[in-house]
Amino acid sequence: MRLPVLPHMRSSARRSSTRLLVAGLFTGLAASVLLAMPAQAATPQAPGDFTGHGFDTCVAPNQSTMDTWNLTSPFSAIGIYVSGSSRYCGDKYQTNLSRTWVQRNANNGWRFMPIHVGRQSPCFKNNPASRVQKKKMSSSVATARTQAVAEAQETIAALRKYGFGAGSVSYLDIEWYARTAACDTIVLEFIDAWTEHLHAQGYRSGLYSSGSAAIKLVDEARLAGRPGFTLPDHMWNAWVNKKADTKGGPYLSDSGWTNHQRIHQYHNDINVKHGGKTLTIDKNFLDVGRGSVAVRQSKPCGHTRSFTSYPTLKVGAKRREVAALECLLKNQGYLKTVDTKYGTGTAKAVKKFRRAKGLGTSGTANRATWTALLARGTNPRVLKQGSVGQSVWRLQRALTAAGLKPGFSGVYDAKTVKAVQAYRKARKLSGYTTTDGAVWAQLQRGRRA
Repeated sequence: MRLPVLPHMRSSARRSSTRLLVAGLFTGLAASVLLAMPAQAATPQAPGDFTGHGFDTCVAPNQSTMDTWNLTSPFSAIGIYVSGSSRYCGDKYQTNLSRTWVQRNANNGWRFMPIHVGRQSPCFKNNPASRVQKKKMSSSVATARTQAVAEAQETIAALRKYGFGAGSVSYLDIEWYARTAACDTIVLEFIDAWTEHLHAQGYRSGLYSSGSAAIKLVDEARLAGRPGFTLPDHMWNAWVNKKADTKGGPYLSDSGWTNHQRIHQYHNDINVKHGGKTLTIDKNFLDVGRGSVAVRQSKPCGHTRSFTSYPTLKVGAKRREVAALECLLKNQGYLKTVDTKYGTGTAKAVKKFRRAKGLGTSGTANRATWTALLARGTNPRVLKQGSVGQSVWRLQRALTAAGLKPGFSGVYDAKTVKAVQAYRKARKLSGYTTTDGAVWAQLQRGRRA
């Protein structure tokens, strides 16, 4: 191997003191913020392509809480109440919610579930003690449809106000009501008109309701083939069974909304703390859009870097892992050519890399060498369940080299969550399920599990 000429290196003493300083600065949550800030503005996703955890809460949280939960919680999506006269937390209570708030949180990776709470079933019973007395749909089909169109126009205006473009979903909130044939007819007509108008304007329709109320009603209409009825694009099933999945139970049959079109609200009205910040929330699990779909992993130098284990390599080794090692060294400026022969040039490059990263002076590539090399790259602000992209592949490779078994799916899935938790525990980091700057810092220093 031919070695490149590397930039002048500082003395080892100065380098060691610098590493200690950096390690002190980039610890815990501070490391997450400083090492992984978003690079550019993102298009707000409502909710976009995703399979993973979300929550909804009455009032959009302040930015400090959103930032903390972004880094420490498993949630990637938040339900926000954007429109409707029957919201318990209407505009006057939404002191944080704005286009700027949406954009900033979109930049940090948050997804959104915009909620509209307007007219309710004619059979809905208001709580006399509530500060909000919800309006009801007319008992006239024609009038109810006109009301639905007006509310669809209202939610479209709100979506545009907050920066959600065409293709975004607005979720119509139909609260529980005691079902009757007459009320069911009105509710179906209202949902149909709402959905048709959203579609006509380039938006999509979601239905949120109690499983035993409008969710079951609409599923029954689908099964019966109700003539002329336009189905909502998403079904958000409020069924509290405390299981984070998108099964519909006795309310939403398996044959409907099967193409990543479901949200399950599985645990309601609970106080949850992450990173020292507490919110009262409902927990949800989403499978929407295309779901969380892995990107094809990149192969710089034309060689795979994903192996079920990363062997110790030394001079004389001839195997495909050598090419992967050399490619990693080349990408970081330590080598100029790549083959499958571990010669003296490769050993010298490994030695320089290890010395630079505080991993000793040997020319042998051990597990710590692999871990540090595989983890190198630009860090996203945070990765969590449902995340995809090249950074997820990179994380899975680094965790594997560190001695764990996340698998190679390209999706931050349950196995990856388990591996991250094990790594955090081994490195005495906070017990989150997320990968933030603190995790990357340990991996990039070659720290094993």
